[in-house]
Amino acid sequence: MKPPRCVLSRLVPLLLLLCCKSCPSFAFSPGTILSRLTGGGIEAANANNKKRREWPENNGPNAEYPWCFTGRLWFRPALVRVPSSDDPSDPEPPTSVSILNLFGWTIGGTVSLEYDTSPVGPYREYVAMGAVVSKRGALGQWGSRLYVSTQTAEDVCVDVWGVPAEVAEIEFVEGGGSSSLRVQSAPNKLVTGVKQRIEVAGWSKTRVLTEKELTEAQPKGGLPVLWTPTIKALWAPLIPLPASESDERDSLPLHKLRLSANAVRLQLCPQSPSEALGIPIPFGLVVDNVLIEIGRQGGVL
Repeated sequence: MKPPRCVLSRLVPLLLLLCCKSCPSFAFSPGTILSRLTGGGIEAANANNKKRREWPENNGPNAEYPWCFTGRLWFRPALVRVPSSDDPSDPEPPTSVSILNLFGWTIGGTVSLEYDTSPVGPYREYVAMGAVVSKRGALGQWGSRLYVSTQTAEDVCVDVWGVPAEVAEIEFVEGGGSSSLRVQSAPNKLVTGVKQRIEVAGWSKTRVLTEKELTEAQPKGGLPVLWTPTIKALWAPLIPLPASESDERDSLPLHKLRLSANAVRLQLCPQSPSEALGIPIPFGLVVDNVLIEIGRQGGVL
């Protein structure tokens, strides 16, 4: 009677390992045998894991801030409704974070960023800001959804920092001198699993510096900020209250950020209210030649 297939499958690797031990001239090590038996799967998995651990390249100024991004951004705040807990498709911050609101309204908005340089090269980013939040007395701005223009940018956000990013078709239209900044096509925050189209018009308004000034200028400021990438939240650097038992159980990772720039302007950018944008405040902040430096995780909130 033939032995069962499952017995043979266990005996073959064992016999090969015994051959390795008993015959010094046998060329294969146990690890090589297992790799060959699995068609190189172990080696491939180790190579993939190594790749995920090693990138992005550390392009920052020092070990304290190993990653940096340069470019320009536009932030426009808006009055938005507090996310509904009754709707599972409506993004919400974790329960350990409190949403600051008045009669069911809070401050959100949109942030549009164009990176000229980054650890993974140039790309565009669009963040739907969901609410002003608080934890342990620290004030922050929570982002409900974050979109990037390249697959590489999404991969690095997810693999390295744990940011739940999504790839979208993002276009920043320059426009003429009279064109005001506006979100021409906004994503639907309730839709997932579909590549959405995002268009921001009047992008020439964000280019405050000339090409010559960009090459010669050194960003100034170094404003300290704290960042929780896993929930897309930026925090003021002051945390006045000690951690409670529940805070320790539901702690959030914190990275140090440093923000610098050469040009900051207040821009008039009116736009009609909508379901996707809320009630936009008609003034936004334009920052040119911004430098965002990111540190490794250095604590929890």
